[in-house]
Amino acid sequence: MRERLIKNKGKIYLLVSAFIYGLAPILAKTAYTGGTRAVTLAFLRASMAVPLLFVLLKAEHMPLRLTRTEFKKVSLLGLFGGAVPIILLYLSYRYISVGLATTLHFVYPIIIVFATSFIYHEKLDKLTLIAALSATAGIFMFVDIGGTANKTGIILALLSGIFYSFYVLYMDRSGLDKMDCMKLTFYTLVIISAGTLVYGLAAHAISFSMTPKAWLYSFLISLLVTFAAVPLFQAGIKYEGASAAGILSTAEPITTLILGAVFLGEAISGMQYMGGLLILAGVAAVQIKHR
Repeated sequence: MRERLIKNKGKIYLLVSAFIYGLAPILAKTAYTGGTRAVTLAFLRASMAVPLLFVLLKAEHMPLRLTRTEFKKVSLLGLFGGAVPIILLYLSYRYISVGLATTLHFVYPIIIVFATSFIYHEKLDKLTLIAALSATAGIFMFVDIGGTANKTGIILALLSGIFYSFYVLYMDRSGLDKMDCMKLTFYTLVIISAGTLVYGLAAHAISFSMTPKAWLYSFLISLLVTFAAVPLFQAGIKYEGASAAGILSTAEPITTLILGAVFLGEAISGMQYMGGLLILAGVAAVQIKHR
């Protein structure tokens, strides 16, 4: 049993990360009732943990200096893989629903699978392709796009998924997955904080007029994502690779759906049940492939 857990630790990391990411929107809904805005939460999620991360890294005597090459790589990751997709996703909220935007954002697993094949010339086996298509189809069954959805919002949400696929691929290919997870997370969050703050101020989309409860939930989300979800996802990419990480991360919307039903009383449609089964089929296919 222990040997099996060790062998599958990368998948476990990714699934636990997906669970935490899926929990975040449930906590965010409570924060929103206390005056938190979407862009404000994106900024706080990144920035609130930065001082604590700095203290922990110093306490562990972790050298914070980056080489010129590392600085360039971390800057690319944080800007184009972190800040840009978040900003694009929140921009899409102006035109389409949050649920639809999040669904379209999850186009990135299929992008990752094809990118690793056509750009990096990895062999695309049938099982991985089936897993990616199954998970992607399941995601799109969660929300009906319909004929009234704004095209600008759809494009922005899809672009957020494309840029997030860059995050996963670049993490896997640049060698940054070899850097200490907390150190990498620290620098990535600094860049995301700066990017979302600049955008939020320019767009007048940030407001810190919030209730104490909203501040508490924002801080809780920041801690969970920073100290659990992000490091686990980075470690999962290291052990499983970009394609498997993208597919396994589709467990995130299932988590949000189930927790929303349990804690918020949200209804689950028959189409969403079917979508969840397709996602689980994709996850199971990844498990079979890597046995």
